[in-house]
Amino acid sequence: MSKLNDLLFWTITSLFFGAFLIIVYPFYIFRNLGYHLRAPSVFLYASIIFLFDRLAKMVVNLQLISLPLPVVKNFLTLTYVKNPGVAFGWFPDWRFPPIMMAFVMIVIIAYYSFQLPTNEKLTRCALALLVGGALGNLYDRIVYGFVVDFILFHFGSFDFPVFNIADVAIDLGVALLFIDIFLLNSNEEPDPQATPA
Repeated sequence: MSKLNDLLFWTITSLFFGAFLIIVYPFYIFRNLGYHLRAPSVFLYASIIFLFDRLAKMVVNLQLISLPLPVVKNFLTLTYVKNPGVAFGWFPDWRFPPIMMAFVMIVIIAYYSFQLPTNEKLTRCALALLVGGALGNLYDRIVYGFVVDFILFHFGSFDFPVFNIADVAIDLGVALLFIDIFLLNSNEEPDPQATPA
């Protein structure tokens, strides 16, 4: 019965976000078509990352595949870990601080993305990755009280801490921001017209 309730919950959640992306969002894209052709939309790509993360976690949560599942022998395994802490299981007793930090980060990035010029494409991609990943893990913390991790890499006898798609998105977003801020020298003139994210 519990598994049936979980399946129903995940189905309704997936349908809601799917309907938003398929029905509502195209109107927004069409209305701002020129903008979307010029610059990556932070909101669009963050939504796609969030949905992809949710679907992967749904497969793991509902045990739709038998876990643990070796994908590449002695290298990659799909498993199921409940992570009550922050990244890589650190600070397992923290509950409220990670939720507040994620909320603050999402609000700041959302505000900043509205002010960001359209020519800042790498920055927009980085922000989309950060928001999508933060939303994926924030959803877990609010609904379950822990984050669902399922990707495990092995290097000989060493096991890398288990992580998920949202973690990958956040790490890539941070790396892209670092590259954009510290390694790339932009010679482009700033775009004076700020457009919606």
